[in-house]
Amino acid sequence: MPSIHPADLERRRSRCRPVIESLRHLARETQGTCNVCGSVHNAVLADADRYGFPIRTALCTHCGLIYMADRFTPEAYADFYGSGAYRSISSEFNGARQKIAGIQLDQLEYAAHVIAAVEPYVRRRAGAQLLDVGGSTGIVARQFADHFELAATVLDPAVREVAAARELGVNGVIGSVETYQPAEKYDVVLLCRSIEHLCDLRRALERIRELLQPGGVFYCDVIDYLESCRVLGPPQVVSKVDHCYWLCQETAPVIFGALGFEIVSVNVSYEPGVVGYVLRRGEPAPAECPTSTVHQILRRIRELDADWRQLARVPHDLRHRARRMGFRFKRQVRLAARRLAAAADAIQLPEFVNLRAAIRRKLGNNT
Repeated sequence: MPSIHPADLERRRSRCRPVIESLRHLARETQGTCNVCGSVHNAVLADADRYGFPIRTALCTHCGLIYMADRFTPEAYADFYGSGAYRSISSEFNGARQKIAGIQLDQLEYAAHVIAAVEPYVRRRAGAQLLDVGGSTGIVARQFADHFELAATVLDPAVREVAAARELGVNGVIGSVETYQPAEKYDVVLLCRSIEHLCDLRRALERIRELLQPGGVFYCDVIDYLESCRVLGPPQVVSKVDHCYWLCQETAPVIFGALGFEIVSVNVSYEPGVVGYVLRRGEPAPAECPTSTVHQILRRIRELDADWRQLARVPHDLRHRARRMGFRFKRQVRLAARRLAAAADAIQLPEFVNLRAAIRRKLGNNT
């Protein structure tokens, strides 16, 4: 059963309305062609996003890319992220405020996971460089720098998060990869939890390909759109204005191949609904998804949408909501506690050294 009931979606959207009103001045544009293959053929999956913005989500019927057919302009997105509006609207939708310290704690265990995924493929050499695109507060870059002895750079449009990265001793640059023009090339490039936020997917991945040293490693993970629809609800529950593009397990190989990357390793072991890819430079391949795959995706989305609409007939009273919220809260607390314990083991930052013992006392033998 989808975790967001139709009535719950309306409540969440009502919380988001003040933020939406504050963003109405931002310029918008329409995407008439697919960013990857240039096709004008698509299927519209939704005419509004999860927050309530009247913007369409489309599926390219040629290569399988899912994209926002209506969205902000690149300049407006820079304002959207730089002003903190992105964190504000996602916090209102989820009913929880995101703070820098909380973001950093979440990134600790994640960093250990990504390091393990790329460990067999990273060449260690003097003077090696790392670029973390959309690297937020710099925790992942800091851990990579320490583990692989790399000089690390975080590239992110959010001013506060780049400032936090600099406090960790990481080189922080405010900006986007599409326009980033460094003098050096990089041995490792990370695009963690960020590919959906890119304004120009083709340009960004082509730029990353140019920035990679010969034999360099590119790690990118994607939120599987179909899996998100299965867990949360149909496209109008999943799509959001800050995610310009979506991939899924069925289409990611076609899209990576078309943009000049070969898949070395696929990882589905860390986070439900997320697929991690270890990639190297390759020769661009034809950007064509089998017609049968496209039709299977469309059929599955229609089925999920029909099932979700049936939920509207099921009463969503206070007792039902409280029971679901209580279950979710307990699950999240247990998961967060275990993640904090693992993160405390994985890092060497002084401010977290004393955290390990406190967490273990609470968890007892469960760690």
